[in-house]
Amino acid sequence: MPNQFNANPASGFDDPTIQIADPSFGNAIKAGYQGPMASYEDHALVGPVDLLRNGHVNYGVSPNFTLPLYYGMSASNKSYWWIVTDTSDQGNAQQLGLNFSPKLRFAAQGVAGNGMTGAEQLNIVNNTVYGRRGLVDFSPVRHLVPGNSTPFPPASVQPGSVGDGEYTPLLQLKNAGYEVWNAPIVAGDVDDNYLNQFCDGVPAAQAADFYSKVHDQVLSICPRDSIVTLDTVRGFSFGKSVLYLVADGSDPLPATIDGGTYAPRLKLVQTGADDALFSGVERFFVNTNGYTNGDLPGGAPNNETHHPWRQGLNSAVLGEGDPLNILGAIPTVGFDYSPLWNFELWTWTDYSIKNGIRTRLTGEFEVLGMAAAGYITDPNGDPLSDAGIINNCPIVHRFL
Repeated sequence: MPNQFNANPASGFDDPTIQIADPSFGNAIKAGYQGPMASYEDHALVGPVDLLRNGHVNYGVSPNFTLPLYYGMSASNKSYWWIVTDTSDQGNAQQLGLNFSPKLRFAAQGVAGNGMTGAEQLNIVNNTVYGRRGLVDFSPVRHLVPGNSTPFPPASVQPGSVGDGEYTPLLQLKNAGYEVWNAPIVAGDVDDNYLNQFCDGVPAAQAADFYSKVHDQVLSICPRDSIVTLDTVRGFSFGKSVLYLVADGSDPLPATIDGGTYAPRLKLVQTGADDALFSGVERFFVNTNGYTNGDLPGGAPNNETHHPWRQGLNSAVLGEGDPLNILGAIPTVGFDYSPLWNFELWTWTDYSIKNGIRTRLTGEFEVLGMAAAGYITDPNGDPLSDAGIINNCPIVHRFL
């Protein structure tokens, strides 16, 4: 049958609950033209939407995103390479194709005893930021060892890149209205001649050396063309399948699992307030013990190997795929989007698992409802709460 689900991973449709092979499946309509999606006319309606518009999504089994690459010189005269994804400046967000996040303006609070905040204050000089102090060490080798009784929590973690005490992806531009910009560093003190070897990807034989200088999410980098391509991560927002980038994390654990830079300074960003007045964060619901592919009984249709409800950190640590986290508001869905996602870890109770209640959740209010009913808790068996962790994950694309 031409509209039968194709379980071949090379097809790009290897998870039937995230992607559907053809809209004609399951009805009498032949595959072919069925008119444009409603989102092409109104982004609030159903259909795909490019949210981060300064680049383009490259679709396939493992979608990725190509966007502009910028060169910088630090206060210590070291070069670095960086990207821009979000800003609290609405006009420039629209003009540059960035995500607009009004909450980012409040991420500059959280003053430490030495006066340091979550954002580094800089000036624009000759069309670039000047004097950035915080930098990233890309030399560590990312390392993740699954736990003994369960894969999560892992036995040990080592992020593949670590920011120094002054590094933050957030820049507050003093001579541009004190707006905050999300500007993660993706490569360290390395010249363009070296990086231009990787305009078409990273050969396996050179991967170890490359990733000792470059962010683990980078798939290709090309100063010659001023572009970089990063891997994307799948997740959900209010039932909609989405793609986002992983840039940085305030804790070594998610930075290692997700392949981001461990950025301790992000701990200065205040957590736990979600949509309250002056909050700079948005909630991010991360499951620990959902189904893994190993839970799929034998004899699945179409030789399927993915559990249709796979989700969570146990599965991710096993290398089965993205944890399929649940994001709060994203642009076109709400006004309270922030790329600074505040973790709330949730765990299915023994009762839920034993009685077949465990499933895949895809929306914030599903999680909150299940928590209120007692079917899920935090990993310690306590009520759902703020884990005190920030991940910098700019939204890229909405599928529906």
